[in-house]
Amino acid sequence: MKIAEALVLRKHLEQKVEQLKPLKMAGDQGIFELKVERKKVTDEVDEVKMQVPKITLAEVTKEYDMYSKALRQLDTAIQQANWTAEVDVTLDKGIAV
Repeated sequence: MKIAEALVLRKHLEQKVEQLKPLKMAGDQGIFELKVERKKVTDEVDEVKMQVPKITLAEVTKEYDMYSKALRQLDTAIQQANWTAEVDVTLDKGIAV
């Protein structure tokens, strides 16, 4: 993988981690709250409506952890390339670095 491709992939992984972070941090107290509504239809029958989450916290955590791990591994590879690669650049006079 070229360094430019790695940097683009790192940006993509950072975005995925940021998207999933609020879901993971909210956990069961966040968007995964179960709501139950009970309504009496007759003396013997109750109508019960429930909102059930379509995704579990474990699934969100698994995906978050997967992207976080990939991001850490990619960052390590980029850092390793940084330590071993040299870039030759000739700057115009007067440009301070």
